[in-house]
Amino acid sequence: MTDGGPHDGQPIEMAGAPRAAATTAVVMLPGRGDSPRHFLRLTEEFHRRGAMYLAPEPSGKAWYPGPMEEAPETKEPWLSSAFRLVARAVETAGEAGVPPERTVLVGFSQGACVAAEFAAARPRRYGGVAVLAGGLFGPNPADRAVSGSLDGTPVYLGCGDEDPHVASERVRASAAVVRRLDADVTVETYEGLGHALGDGEMAAVRRLVGAVAGDESDDASR
Repeated sequence: MTDGGPHDGQPIEMAGAPRAAATTAVVMLPGRGDSPRHFLRLTEEFHRRGAMYLAPEPSGKAWYPGPMEEAPETKEPWLSSAFRLVARAVETAGEAGVPPERTVLVGFSQGACVAAEFAAARPRRYGGVAVLAGGLFGPNPADRAVSGSLDGTPVYLGCGDEDPHVASERVRASAAVVRRLDADVTVETYEGLGHALGDGEMAAVRRLVGAVAGDESDDASR
């Protein structure tokens, strides 16, 4: 039964290890206009044995309306519905025997904002969170009141210094918030990179997934 939100009942595309063999899960949240199937192609860059990939499909290929500078309340009912869809992906991994502490959230652009907001709103130990060209909502994310603990979850935030949509100051402010939630935070800004995924960001995701899967090497066989 759903609550009637815009993303409720949306499908979750799956790839990688079958449920019976999965030891690690990666929830992939695509950006606006992208499809889960296309976003899942990125897993070729960081695949590990035993990893299952779950890519929820937002309604209309968009997670929410408006810019990220607006307050979270302006994103309703889309944001709460997005949280339910992401939670369903995490629960699907759990039903396969992969708990949240072995589940990595990876989002790009709008998907990155949803990943960051989800982790801040539902803090607990996750395998990792990768916020790629995104951050928390609001005119000043650093002022966000938060509670709970991410319990040492590795959180990576990466963006380009030429990104026209995501200011590096917003990324750093978002990082400060998740630090207050006891996350192990890494922030990287890449020179000359626009609103796109660069090699450095892919390497960071590879490390996050590899750490959960038991292989932290950048150049491990995939």
